[in-house]
Amino acid sequence: MTLRRIITPLAMASLIAACSSSMEPVSQTTTDAGGYVSSATVNATPSIAFTPANVKLSAGGTVTFAFGGVGHNVFFDDDPAGAPASIDGVNANTSVQRTFSAPGVYNYNCHIHPGMHGTVIVGAATDTTTQSDSTGYGGYNRIPRTRRS
Repeated sequence: MTLRRIITPLAMASLIAACSSSMEPVSQTTTDAGGYVSSATVNATPSIAFTPANVKLSAGGTVTFAFGGVGHNVFFDDDPAGAPASIDGVNANTSVQRTFSAPGVYNYNCHIHPGMHGTVIVGAATDTTTQSDSTGYGGYNRIPRTRRS
């Protein structure tokens, strides 16, 4: 009887979590042999991760940040001139587009969920240093990232 009291709630929680995960397709339109795309969609998932974590975008290309049922935001902290405007607030069940005009590496993160981050590499960027995949530790990585020198 005690075992059933433990297993039943765990099974229900697993079922609910599985049903609430984002199943939105990740779309990218390839434009050149280097793998750069003219547009891409990055999903901010309920599992506290940006998917895909890294996008290679042509200069002038657009990224659509798709926010599901869990609130997220996107901030381009400490990035080069030409970074698009951040997406502040708590965004859920909406999509926001950002255009990347200048070549470079644009690291972004969610200020609500520390460790949730991704990278957009635009054009022929010479510095392609990206952050590690934001899905570490089941999508929630609380280890603070170190700043680039």
